[in-house]
Amino acid sequence: MEAIKQKNILAYRYLDGIAKEKWSLAHDCGWRRGVLTTNMSECLNSVLKGARRLPISVIVHLTFLRNQLWPDYACRKDEKWARKSSEHRVAKYDVREQTASVATVGRPSRGQHMQVVKLSTSDFSFGKWTIFGIPCSHSICTTKWHSLDSTTLVQPWYNIAEYLATYEGIFQPLADERYWDPPTFELHHNPVRRERRRVGRDRTTRLINEMDGPVVRERRHR
Repeated sequence: MEAIKQKNILAYRYLDGIAKEKWSLAHDCGWRRGVLTTNMSECLNSVLKGARRLPISVIVHLTFLRNQLWPDYACRKDEKWARKSSEHRVAKYDVREQTASVATVGRPSRGQHMQVVKLSTSDFSFGKWTIFGIPCSHSICTTKWHSLDSTTLVQPWYNIAEYLATYEGIFQPLADERYWDPPTFELHHNPVRRERRRVGRDRTTRLINEMDGPVVRERRHR
């Protein structure tokens, strides 16, 4: 916050007026788990842009039939940090408390950092393990030293079974509109929201495939 204050006092005052747990990963008590956006539709749109080009059978197979413990996001994090764990070494450790001091030695340019890992409480001095809920490279190095399996320390909500359980709820039928309760709000039209901000067609981030190509019609010969 002090760095922001020195660069822009207005930005500092604006952020200081908002509860820090709403915009800062350091104060969110671990609820966001590395997610910086508050709009989950952005995540879904990003996934669907790649899936829309695939046949339905392939989408079903990738979604439900893959022999995978976690989603791709968690798998990529675990694989990345597992490779990086080879660059660390355990300097000091306590078997009874399952704690260790881990040093970064593989990249001299990054500095010789010493981090403290506590496996019993899933705690890490750098905070990455707490933020993402996935053991970081230092934590994986510590689990190897204690002959433990780091995959058992991944938070359970990353499991595919937990993702599937999200959609186990039953949708209740909706009554006719005349039985609805009167709304407690009023909708107002804002024409400014519909104004074009620049000349020309808006850019799209949708992936283009063969269905988006121009339709070329053959000319009829008389």
